[in-house]
Amino acid sequence: MSLVSDTESENNEIKKAIDIVSQAFSDKDYGTALTLLKPLADSGIGEALGMLGLAYKTGSGVEPDGIKAVELLQKAVELGDVLAARNLALLYQFGMSNVEQNSEASKKYHQIAQKMGAKYGEFD
Repeated sequence: MSLVSDTESENNEIKKAIDIVSQAFSDKDYGTALTLLKPLADSGIGEALGMLGLAYKTGSGVEPDGIKAVELLQKAVELGDVLAARNLALLYQFGMSNVEQNSEASKKYHQIAQKMGAKYGEFD
């Protein structure tokens, strides 16, 4: 009998994969990052959806696409990704190609991020 539950083991594997993806993005190794990230996002992992949404927001390894970024970030927020809420708030605050600035939406997602426990000093 295993001392570690299957769910806990799976969560640890996902965390390791997310850490590798995060490092690949930091290293600007977008090919590796996206290759590892897309299956995680396709599996509905909130943090992965948020990271992919941010990639579309910033154009990290993909063509910038505000519509795709919003779609992915919203899904991530629905799955509890606080950083996605913060990124979505900033996307609406500043706008980008094919997404206009929207102060009401920005305020909404800043509030969601705070309700989810965001401490803005963590992200600034």
